[in-house]
Amino acid sequence: MDQWLALVVFSIVSTGSPGPNNVLLWASGAAFGFRPTMPHILGTALGIGVLALIAAAGLAAIVSAVPMLAVVMKIAATAYLLSLAWQVAGAHALERGELARPMSVVQAAAFQAINPKGWIFALGAIAAFRPANVPVVPGSLLVAATMTAIVIPTAALWAAAGGWLGRLLDGERSRRVVGLWLAALLAGSVVGIWR
Repeated sequence: MDQWLALVVFSIVSTGSPGPNNVLLWASGAAFGFRPTMPHILGTALGIGVLALIAAAGLAAIVSAVPMLAVVMKIAATAYLLSLAWQVAGAHALERGELARPMSVVQAAAFQAINPKGWIFALGAIAAFRPANVPVVPGSLLVAATMTAIVIPTAALWAAAGGWLGRLLDGERSRRVVGLWLAALLAGSVVGIWR
């Protein structure tokens, strides 16, 4: 039980802190509102659960056995997050476009495959919190289900905050300032990778 509670706390901190998912959820909430962003929320949760199952199937063991792979993953994650921050800063992420629409469940789930913070979260959770006294499959399913369940409310909070913010932003200048702020948060999340 103590280990499960530690997993819950780890999941809340990991999914509640700024990162690619949360910045995109915030931007989607700001641009489209909370209700249209709900499929994005669900897809994010499902995608994270699938990453945990992939990690449990052996990726975590490979990373543990080859320490240099962990360093390569951190470098790739850093480059990706900084690239995404650059895009958010310069791409008018909070503007409503006629053809733009929020991510679907499938798109948000698929995004997790290229989300370095999601991989780090999944690998860390499986490596640190899969119960040793429970068989591997049920223990892995417990970790994945817990992570999925925690992502839903934390993602919903980010999307709701974005929806609230979107109602306040009425001009190009205010949207640009918030976009730059979100980009800075995203770039700042790189620090967490190297701890």
